[in-house]
Amino acid sequence: MNMYVGCDLGGTNIKVGVVDVETGRIVEVQSAPTLAREGHDAVMARMADLIDKVIADSGIPKAEIEGVGIGAPGVLDLDKGLVLFLPNLPGTWPNVPLVDTIAGRVGLPVYILNDVRAITFGEWKFGAGRGVDTMACFAIGTGIGGGLVINGKLHLGINGTAGELGHQTINFNGPKCGCGNYGCVVAYASGPAIAAAAA
Repeated sequence: MNMYVGCDLGGTNIKVGVVDVETGRIVEVQSAPTLAREGHDAVMARMADLIDKVIADSGIPKAEIEGVGIGAPGVLDLDKGLVLFLPNLPGTWPNVPLVDTIAGRVGLPVYILNDVRAITFGEWKFGAGRGVDTMACFAIGTGIGGGLVINGKLHLGINGTAGELGHQTINFNGPKCGCGNYGCVVAYASGPAIAAAAA
């Protein structure tokens, strides 16, 4: 079997699913509020609990789950399994050992990737980008992320940051972004920015 757990750490919600990675079939999916203001330890505990619950509710024995893939919205150290900077979550999670923490709690191998690079790969393999060699993906939510597939391969670039399309500066005198820069696309076009502009 090719069963894995996918976990999306969002600024608003944590979403977890058991997925057959060969066919893209989703066996079970659930979500819970992130409640990021409680801090990274509480959020990681909530993630681990939801992962265990989704596996149990899926009916797939845990021994048949090959691993857990986590998409996180920020800058990651893919080799060390660390979160370096999450601009849209309180506390920004500097040097948080996400992989080791979740692996220790759920007892499965854990891998991390920027959330929108993961979305990009999923859309290329199973969704709107299926059958193309090169594509760009934007995801708009609490923040704005991006990803690139070039010549049939997910392009990660240096430290997995290639395709971070939401943090392009479009106005040097614009509003401050969660990343610390001014005038990023995120500061104008993310969900919260659109809601604030309409208020």
